[in-house]
Amino acid sequence: MKIRKVYEKLFSKKPPFEAVKDVSFSIEPGQIYALLGPNGAGKSTIIKMIAGLIAPTDGRIILDGEPLSRDARIYKKLSAVLEGTRNIYWRLTPEENLHYFANLRGKKSGDILPRVKELLEIFQIEGKKKNQSQHLSRGMLQKLAFAVALITDPQILLLDEPTLGLDVASARKIKDIIRDLAKKHKKTILLTTHQMDLVEELADRVGILQNGVLVREGSIPELRSVFNNYIYSVKLHGSFEISSEFRYKYQISLKHTGTDYTEFHADCKDDSGFYEFISALKDSGADILSMQKSSDNLEEIFLRVLSRGSL
Repeated sequence: MKIRKVYEKLFSKKPPFEAVKDVSFSIEPGQIYALLGPNGAGKSTIIKMIAGLIAPTDGRIILDGEPLSRDARIYKKLSAVLEGTRNIYWRLTPEENLHYFANLRGKKSGDILPRVKELLEIFQIEGKKKNQSQHLSRGMLQKLAFAVALITDPQILLLDEPTLGLDVASARKIKDIIRDLAKKHKKTILLTTHQMDLVEELADRVGILQNGVLVREGSIPELRSVFNNYIYSVKLHGSFEISSEFRYKYQISLKHTGTDYTEFHADCKDDSGFYEFISALKDSGADILSMQKSSDNLEEIFLRVLSRGSL
């Protein structure tokens, strides 16, 4: 898949806006691919192009080995949960929504009755199955949208902020379902979210978008290796006086100081900086109790990628 999307500025002298710039990535069956980026990076535009809601300006999309076209047959393999609460018809009940969207995909109501019952129970909305959906809470609407996406057992799932508006227990349930869909049922899943903990728990690969460009992709361990940090948590015996020069050079962040011990974070920048830092401590007579490298979480990697802005 290598796609580009340009929005023309009709009735305006402003130049066209290039929302997605030659983005290309692939997702294997059973894999969860997380597409990250700040607001306006192009994530939702890509999701909508794959879902067939808008057409790419250039390039093509391949779904399950077939080029995406207006042929509705290919869309039977795909379902989406888009951000927001208008993924379902509000005047229909949850039960009716499941039947309606299954019917649209060519499934007869009589054939899906066991699946409807199962999904209502899985997403814990069976108690509201006869209520008009417009009267459901934000969290229940989100869970119903997810159930609707699964009613036809699609091979490809597009999930745009799937846990938005959910309480902790419901969000955990959705995480478990997503993981199960990929690992046990070999579904192909594209996930977009601002929740880094969700990505760290679920994603096999991560792509980071900035201004419509895919600036970096890889597994989380691969990203950690590329954007390695040299920040250390240091604990020294007793009181240690940190000079202004030492504080500036190693960007010291003091955590504790007292007669018992001194603790701080230090940024050594690179390997040579680390050895210089150790030498400086020894020369000062510091008694090192412990030294541990800070581990990168995904949020730190994400911010570091955006700060560099290129591959």
